[in-house]
Amino acid sequence: MLLTIVIVSACRKSDNPAMPDGIVYLNQPTIKKVSGDIAVKDNEPDKFTAKFSVDLYFKNSEKPKYLDIVVVKNGDAKNAKVVKGEISSFPASIDLTGVQLKALFGTISSGDNFDVGANYITNDNKTYLAFPLGGGVPYGSTVTQQPDASPTIRYTAICGFDIDDFIGNGKFEIVEDGWGDFGAGDAVTVKKTGAAQFTISAIDPAFKDFVVDVNDADNSAVIKSMLVGNEATVTSVYGGGGAYGSLTVATAGASSASFVNPCQDEIQLNVQYVFSKYGNQGAYALKLKKAN
Repeated sequence: MLLTIVIVSACRKSDNPAMPDGIVYLNQPTIKKVSGDIAVKDNEPDKFTAKFSVDLYFKNSEKPKYLDIVVVKNGDAKNAKVVKGEISSFPASIDLTGVQLKALFGTISSGDNFDVGANYITNDNKTYLAFPLGGGVPYGSTVTQQPDASPTIRYTAICGFDIDDFIGNGKFEIVEDGWGDFGAGDAVTVKKTGAAQFTISAIDPAFKDFVVDVNDADNSAVIKSMLVGNEATVTSVYGGGGAYGSLTVATAGASSASFVNPCQDEIQLNVQYVFSKYGNQGAYALKLKKAN
């Protein structure tokens, strides 16, 4: 049995005579997001527009005859679709739209993933698929570990955020409060204060309500550093005789730790609490869900 191994690399046999026969060496495609939307909104997919670049990782190595840029939905390699064919000049700039994705794959729902890669066509007209039909990763594990390597990119469909629909009558309840101001099931009020901004009522009227800004491009949510209570207010709510000082809060950690989920009517925030005299108390999950 003759076994042919494909290695995505810059090396050629002429560069290293010790390399065994039967190995195919391919230059490594590099695909990167350039501009436009970072996610597809399921309530308005036609508005999605994005631009990405296609290049070769090794500029001075052997080049393919051309690349076909393909996209797969939810990992279904057997249904890969070409969005731009026969690219032979690098770098190249490619536009991708929601209209295209709908024409190629039909209905788009929250949670759908669209992966973009490059089918590699060699100068002797052999094709190596970006997404193997048998499943698995299209490239070896070491390929993506190289500095600045990006052989594929992904666009994900998210639940579209409409602040009026999301807030509704403003009645939410606590699912979890790691800080401990609220208990599970406690009622809170969420109020619209901007096109993508709302407040969450505080545990005590003396405290300022949390102000939350939503990035509707990816549904991430942020509380910018804000003073919610001076020393007197903190003392009246928490006690301590003034030992705590004032209280400042802000979201902390990765952007994925704080978000809204319009499809599930949920708010999740990773809130950091800092006392002016008692220091940073850490970050705690605050989870809310729209009340039935």
